[in-house]
Amino acid sequence: MIYENNEEKRSTLWRTVLTVSSVLIIIIAIFFVVKLFTGNPLEGKWVSDETGGRIEFTDDNELIIQTEDQLSTNIVRGYVDTKTKTLTVGLSGEGLLDPEIEQIIQAGSYNYNIEQDTLTLTEREYGDQLVFVRAEE
Repeated sequence: MIYENNEEKRSTLWRTVLTVSSVLIIIIAIFFVVKLFTGNPLEGKWVSDETGGRIEFTDDNELIIQTEDQLSTNIVRGYVDTKTKTLTVGLSGEGLLDPEIEQIIQAGSYNYNIEQDTLTLTEREYGDQLVFVRAEE
């Protein structure tokens, strides 16, 4: 056994082990809290219930939009505001070029709501709703 007859050295070793493990637990907890509150809640792949099209939100505010048959793919700039729960797709005044992609989502502003694995986008101007389900990876 380590330091069998020396109580002081065992006590020092035990305090060192406890200190290191406590610091590691705190660092891991901080990492998860930061990831939880600063991450993009929309990040990932979503599939449309109606059209079967796919939308992928990347961590650098890009949307990759694919039709169900995966023949058309567009990469569009988007902006997610987590405080107001708003998604803005495309640049101001610029529509999406591919008509098949526009059947999935059009350029504009949407309010978003996530419940479990369901994403609901509500168009801010007319109130139209688009429903997406998180895709299995």
